[in-house]
Amino acid sequence: MRIAYGGHPGAFGELACLGYFPDDEAIGHSDFRSACDALVAGDCDRAVIPFENSIAGKVPGVAQLIDSLPVTWIDVHPQPVAFHCVALPGARLDAISVVASHPMALAECGRFLDRIGARREEAGDTAGAAADVAQAGLPTRAALASARAAELYGLEVIAENVEDSADNVTWFAVLRRA
Repeated sequence: MRIAYGGHPGAFGELACLGYFPDDEAIGHSDFRSACDALVAGDCDRAVIPFENSIAGKVPGVAQLIDSLPVTWIDVHPQPVAFHCVALPGARLDAISVVASHPMALAECGRFLDRIGARREEAGDTAGAAADVAQAGLPTRAALASARAAELYGLEVIAENVEDSADNVTWFAVLRRA
């Protein structure tokens, strides 16, 4: 089966797909709407979309999005979420001035971001933020992302497990066409 998720490879949506559907193909889309549209159009067999996080609460707009489409919830997948501050190889945490990530990730790591004093920058997804950091090539930029994203985009983890709570979980709706 082909499973749609929102984000780049290495996003927590991809990790949820791999966790719930380990033998199937995870297909990234630019955002949650595009992933759902791929499901409705028949381009994918299922979609895995985040709807709530244990720290930051409900993902804005997702409940309305799902309710507006001809899809059925078939299950809920709890995905543990461990955020890492990732940057170019050799970058130092005390030199980071900007940290980019999805708005939910920024909310889930607020204490860490307050502590380092970096400016927050919103991105479409966590792994996309990591890809942008790699492409920018600036040692003063970092992203909040998964260890998988760091590996995929040639970045180093400069601070591990920076989420506000060690038991951070995001719940994903597992959807099929209605």
